[in-house]
Amino acid sequence: MAKPEGDRTPKTLEERGFHIIDVHAHPFVKGGYPPAMKAMLASRKYTQPHWVGKSGKGTLEDLKAEFDETGHEVMANDARSHGVKMQPVAWDATSGMGEPPTSNDFVYGLWKEFPDAFFGAWGSVDPWQGQNALHEAERAITELKLIGLKFQQCTQKFRVNDRRFYPLWDLCQQLEAPVQFHIGYTGMGSGAPGGDGLYSMTYCQPLDVDEVAADFPRLKIIALHVGEPWPEVINHVAMHKTNVMRETSGMWPKYFPQCMTYDMNRRLQDKFIFGSEWGVFKLSEILKQWEELDLRPGIMEKVMYKNALNFLGERFEKCGLDLSPWKGLV
Repeated sequence: MAKPEGDRTPKTLEERGFHIIDVHAHPFVKGGYPPAMKAMLASRKYTQPHWVGKSGKGTLEDLKAEFDETGHEVMANDARSHGVKMQPVAWDATSGMGEPPTSNDFVYGLWKEFPDAFFGAWGSVDPWQGQNALHEAERAITELKLIGLKFQQCTQKFRVNDRRFYPLWDLCQQLEAPVQFHIGYTGMGSGAPGGDGLYSMTYCQPLDVDEVAADFPRLKIIALHVGEPWPEVINHVAMHKTNVMRETSGMWPKYFPQCMTYDMNRRLQDKFIFGSEWGVFKLSEILKQWEELDLRPGIMEKVMYKNALNFLGERFEKCGLDLSPWKGLV
């Protein structure tokens, strides 16, 4: 395997020969990163222990100020410069965190403002809002034509196999809209006393997804992140259920579990979809580390765009997305 040293610039679009589809990118929002700024502050101090912000004290206001300085053009330009078609994700954990959401209208607006950089968008609803959640889900899918719905169960504080939330999955199945579920460990609250009150894995177990996938066989599910401490379990869920796919964000590629890259190279080579988690991880370094993985010929292309098109292509077309960048490549 190549060592991460020397030039840290990833291949250009021309050198690589294909656009990347990124199904999981978090947009910066002026004034913060709803709905989990307090938890993100703890994570920042944990991952960057020497960070003190402009005030020198590392306050919540320091963190918010960094977001205020980053316009949406930064995200769009980063996507363009790396030949990545990003899909920004909404995030509504109003009930769980008490902070305002990154709304469906917001990510829809990003997509429409920068259609050359953003390849559609994913919506989100607060699952505890009952009928209001169902109405907003239907509006996001049918009126805004967002690709599907994204859920972060740790901050939303629910389990996807709880029958109280089955009407949401039934609606998405009827509307042929996919869902994204967070799996395993969360960086939110890392290093804070009590994890800032977040149950880091209770709500995000892979066997929950196994149940939902079995009960809703026409519901397409993307299992987000590496899934620690259960990467092998979520691999087996994806292997058993044709309506479940794996996604790769939430960890630097050089730290991927061995079972993940092993199966990606072999029996699950058609089951992984690329996600960057832009906003948390630097895109150029993510892509460079992907180039340094010991992958068999053709695997990179599958993960970076082919699997996404095969799994979500019909939904992309219904959302009016332009698939011409990959004409002749699939």
